[in-house]
Amino acid sequence: MMALLGVAMLTAFYFGCTKDASQSAASTTTTPKLNPASKTIPTASFGALAQNAFNLWGTCNGAPYYISGSNGICVPVGNCSSDIDAAQQATGQTASGLQFYGCFKGGTSASSSASEEAVFLCDNDTQWNGDEMGFVKTLNDNSLKAYVQGGGQYLTQVISNGDNGYHTFKCQASSTNVHQVDFYVDGNYVLSLVNNSGHYYNNYDYFVGTNHWYGGSSNTGQQIEMYNMTTY
Repeated sequence: MMALLGVAMLTAFYFGCTKDASQSAASTTTTPKLNPASKTIPTASFGALAQNAFNLWGTCNGAPYYISGSNGICVPVGNCSSDIDAAQQATGQTASGLQFYGCFKGGTSASSSASEEAVFLCDNDTQWNGDEMGFVKTLNDNSLKAYVQGGGQYLTQVISNGDNGYHTFKCQASSTNVHQVDFYVDGNYVLSLVNNSGHYYNNYDYFVGTNHWYGGSSNTGQQIEMYNMTTY
């Protein structure tokens, strides 16, 4: 269980997993596309994750919870001056991608881009400094980005701005280039990120949904919702 974390673990989480507080973000020059002829949705077998596959924890008052009557999880944004909340898969698996239906309900009231929402796969859920791939929304500009982390590098590219709606989000590592991750929204290919310092295919990964809040005028209504969580 990670319901309670020591100071050392929180420090590691903050500096290893916070998407822009400790690393200078880079971005590719790839233009996001919808339904290019060269991309089709992969048909790999999925491994469904139940609600109880996740430990829910927080450092202040965000209070993640299972959504009654569904297989979903909600991770609200807390409003303490430093507030981290998460739904963290208790036991990992060998995986090359994730998919979930849900939303990143964000805003523009955070003091900086260090406040964020993220859903991702990671191969290090203690120091948070390993290979990661997923989606992150910064709460100072309500911008959703694809991201990869690994080998000391952190790359992002904007997918959308101001979209708090429900979608099916998917990212998948390439079997022919282990440094590449392809991103999809609602079954449409959007973009790819390549980090030659990272390895994303067939890692032993953990599925995580988390919020970080480091101050701002209001966090009202900001939260992650995840349903039908799967890895493959």
